[in-house]
Amino acid sequence: MRPSVFNQRARADGGPFLLIEACEEEEGFSVDVLFTDTPPAERTGSYPLARLLNVSPDMLRIFPLNVRPDRPDYLQPRYGTLETIAVSRRVNAPYALPETTEDVETLLASLPEGFAKDFRFGLGLLWEYRSICEALGEQGQIALLVVHQGGGASFDPPMLVLGIQRFHAMRKEINRISARYQRDARRDKEHLAYHELFHAADPAGFPKLSKSLRTDTLCEATRGGRERVVLSKRDRRAAVSLVRTNIETLAETETDALLSLKSEIEQVTLQQLITRFADMLDKALPEARWQSFLTQNPFILSLAFAVPALVVEGQAYAGGKRLSGRGGAVTDFLCASASTGSLAIVEIKRPSTELLGATPYRGDDVYAASAEISGTMAQLLDQKAKLQRELPILKEASERYDVHDYGIRGIIVAGRTPEGNARRRSLELLRGAMTGVVVITFDELLARLEEIHAALGVPCELPPVPSPTPSII
Repeated sequence: MRPSVFNQRARADGGPFLLIEACEEEEGFSVDVLFTDTPPAERTGSYPLARLLNVSPDMLRIFPLNVRPDRPDYLQPRYGTLETIAVSRRVNAPYALPETTEDVETLLASLPEGFAKDFRFGLGLLWEYRSICEALGEQGQIALLVVHQGGGASFDPPMLVLGIQRFHAMRKEINRISARYQRDARRDKEHLAYHELFHAADPAGFPKLSKSLRTDTLCEATRGGRERVVLSKRDRRAAVSLVRTNIETLAETETDALLSLKSEIEQVTLQQLITRFADMLDKALPEARWQSFLTQNPFILSLAFAVPALVVEGQAYAGGKRLSGRGGAVTDFLCASASTGSLAIVEIKRPSTELLGATPYRGDDVYAASAEISGTMAQLLDQKAKLQRELPILKEASERYDVHDYGIRGIIVAGRTPEGNARRRSLELLRGAMTGVVVITFDELLARLEEIHAALGVPCELPPVPSPTPSII
């Protein structure tokens, strides 16, 4: 039951009742108006009584009360910590001090629009504007709201001063919000009734209706996109779907914003990828985990090439099976140049893989390739030979006529850049001597990702155009 309905019930004893008492204060003379549900004949000893109003010529102080006897907070402040609402007088109209209940009702009738004017409700603001007082009460610092003849607002705990013009602006906006959501609720109810009654009974005769958003719904919820809104998982998916289904219209009308959004998405996505990559480098993960990560993010593998490349197949068969079905070579990744289709074989090891031997060769500051890298190179060269021999058959069987053998390259992704000048020099000497095989470390791939992210985040500044040199005749 709404409070207004509860309080409008007729009472046989004529209550509730008001008691009016004179009050001497430091500021001057005023009148207290007290609220009680106890009839005069029963007022013996103590009985429930609470101050509802204090009236002085310059100020009307309202003490909003919970007036339902069935509530545990009966005759307590109804807005939490907000105990008092003070309304200053008009310049040319001081408040008349009431002497009777009728005088109090006349006084309350002069309150601004939006205030409760029937003392039986416990006063305060009307039900539809309760959010104003509840917001102040829930804030925890405000005990007094002063409404004065003017505009603006000021915050001085435990008091908040609010101009009547701003109050009316808030009240009108609340009315608009209420009306808007009432229309939305009515439309949603009609939509539900249609589908649960007519469409459910006769789908062919009453086809399913699509539900459209009210115009400017997203704009109003985010103040034109200027405010950040926390979205649930379902809302995030819906937002992505909404952009995707309206992509053509957005491209026509919001070209600059769409390009900017694309750039921001690329930067955020790339930063997340970099963070994940760096986190994985610090863990002892097996090769299978790295292969899965690179399968999900083939863009990283393309950074190992000097030209744009794409992943053709993960765990690809490179040929070499015997009549028994054994002996076939399987590569970690089979890639191809995006422009020419020339193939490359990629072998993935772990970041912890040692690239060089533990000790220098014959005591010099030169290190040979580790056994793991030497073995991987031999394996990769064998895969290249088998793939070159059987590529025509594999292309025919898989109907991939866009890949070619223009000199199949081999790429090994393994280890991390070694520490110390001697070991780094030895790695570069080995890499420079390799023919057809390239070794790239995990941290080098990560560094390339970071360089791309930096390039996306910092706009390129074009050099100034020089002024034309005057001709000499």
